[in-house]
Order: sequence, then structure tokens, then C-alpha cells
Amino acid sequence: MDKRGRWLFVGINLGAVAVAVAAFLIYRNLQPVPGADTNLEGTISKLETYDLFDDVGYLPKPNQRITARRVVPGKVVYDVTYGIDGNGFRAMPRNSTDPEACVLLFGDSNTFGIGVNDTETYASQLAERGKGKIAVYNFGIGGSGPHQMLAGLQSGRFQKALTCTPTDVYYFFIIEHLGRVTGRLAPWDPHGPRFRLGGDGRPVRDGNFDTPPPTPLPDLDEGFLGWRRLVYGIDGYGTREEASLTAAILIDSAREIARIAPKARFHVLVWTMVDDKRVAQMEEALTAAGIAVDPVQRVIPDYRDDQLRYVVGREDGHPNPMTHIKIADYILTQIGTNRRSASASAPRPSGLSHDP
Repeated sequence: MDKRGRWLFVGINLGAVAVAVAAFLIYRNLQPVPGADTNLEGTISKLETYDLFDDVGYLPKPNQRITARRVVPGKVVYDVTYGIDGNGFRAMPRNSTDPEACVLLFGDSNTFGIGVNDTETYASQLAERGKGKIAVYNFGIGGSGPHQMLAGLQSGRFQKALTCTPTDVYYFFIIEHLGRVTGRLAPWDPHGPRFRLGGDGRPVRDGNFDTPPPTPLPDLDEGFLGWRRLVYGIDGYGTREEASLTAAILIDSAREIARIAPKARFHVLVWTMVDDKRVAQMEEALTAAGIAVDPVQRVIPDYRDDQLRYVVGREDGHPNPMTHIKIADYILTQIGTNRRSASASAPRPSGLSHDP
């Protein structure tokens, strides 16, 4: 290739990068992300509403009603109250004492149910649809990540709330969790549990985010001219190391579940609007460990194409009541399929009966 051809080749590729970056920036701008025009009112934003803990970082104080009202100029996006039970988790209907299935739901504000009433969360909807045959525990913690799940399982916090042996466990993953596991995308969580990867590739508890020395900021300059930083800024979705740590934390969480319930099935609902190579890296590690990965397209096929239909509003991207129902229906169908599969084969061919 002559000199002129080389410059043409470079120019074409630079042009392609510029077009891709511009298109992605436009795409992100169209997404329903809370902005400066929104205002959150109520006790949810008050420090005295929460307690600090060394294992999970923080939880709402037990046995209370939290008020939450999100407003924008000329509009109330939502005005709801969150019931908190005696363990600091979202209020749920009373579970059956002899259920046919025992379901644990982990995640952040999407699982907790920001923007919807107690009876409208997918946890409550699943319990209602189970007609007394399914016990459901909502362990969603607003603003949390998979590191909170693992830390709470290791400390026994979640197990203490159970009155049945888990049969199905779901973790609701969003792409921001890649940055939350290192504390980078969670300024509200300074005392969150800190993990690092050990020499064997498994997560090792390393104090809390505020334990000296401070957690180093990951280098987000991956790719040509550090384009990830140009596009994402400091809020980049995640690095290779963060994806590896996230996967390791989820896999170790599955191990913790397997200790108390060897036959429990562990699923990760991957709720993302973009196809990201770091999420793909995490999914590959989870699949290799025998963990079921359920993409959002499988739960709601047109979610990516028509997101505004499924969220609280353009000002708040949390699932709306209709979406919570769809998630509950999906999990209910899976539970039925898993039970039929388990009864048709012995021993059960999948799940967490082995060490992932």
C-alpha cells in the first residue's frame, strides 16, 4: 500500500470511529436517565433512614415506612411509600410455611422496587401469582451491587431471614454494577464491602471501601486513543478487571447458596440496553461456571426497542408496574419449567449441585 493509500485507510477508520462515537452519544442522550431537572423528596434521601453495616455497607432501618416522591417541573413522576420489614428489606406478603418453591431475589433498586408500591414489585407479584405455593424473599438493596449479595451471604444476614430452603435464586444485573463492585460508580456507598481477586481467581474480602488504603481508580483508557474515556468519562461502564471481579463475585455467591441449598438454581438476569464487551466477558465466565444467564431480550423481547413503555418515565428509568409483572411472569414460568425438568430426571442435570 502506497503512502496515499495508507492515509486513506487511516482516514476511513478514524471517520468510522467518529461516527460510532457520535451515534452512541446520541443514543445515550435519548435514554430515560434522571437529570438535573428531577427532584427526589421524602425520607428516602435522609441519612437517618439508613443504618451502616460492615457486611453489606448499608440498609434501611427496620420496621419503617419510607416516603419517596420524584418530581419534575409541572409533573409528579411517582409518589409512593416503601414498607421495610424487620430485617431492613422491602416489605413482602407473608410467606407460606410449606411452599413448593422458595425464591430469593437479589439486586439493586430495580429489585427493591423504586417508583412502585409494595404490592407492585416483581417480588410481590411473583408471590401473588404463586398462590401461596411460592415463598419469595426480596433482598434488593437500592444502589447496591453483587458485592453486597456476596458479603451478606458470607455473613449469614440473608440466611437468617429465611424460613425455607432456597430452590431458585435470581440476581438482577445492570451494566453499572461492573463499576459498583470497586466503589467507582457508587459514591453513596463509601462503606460498601470491598473485594479483590485472589491468586486463584476467586474474590477475597478486603475490608470496606473506606478501609485504608483507598481503592485505586481503575484505568478506563481501553482501546484506540482511550475512546472509552472520551465517550463515558469517569463513569465508564467497566474495565476488564472489573468484569472479572464481578463474575467472580457472582460465582462465589452461587457457591454460598449451594452450601445451604445444593439443588438451588442460580440465574443472572442481565438487564442492559447495550451489547458491551465487558458484559460479554462476564457472561462467558458465568456460563462456564454453570450459572444460567437470562438476557433482557428473553424476558421482554422488545424492551430495547421500546424502553419508554417499560420504565417509570423519561425522568426515571426504573421498571414500571407492568414491567414488574412481566418479570414475575417470566420467573414463574421458569420455576415451573425447572420443577418439571427436575422431576423428570435424577439426578438433576443442571443448577448448583456442583461447585461452579
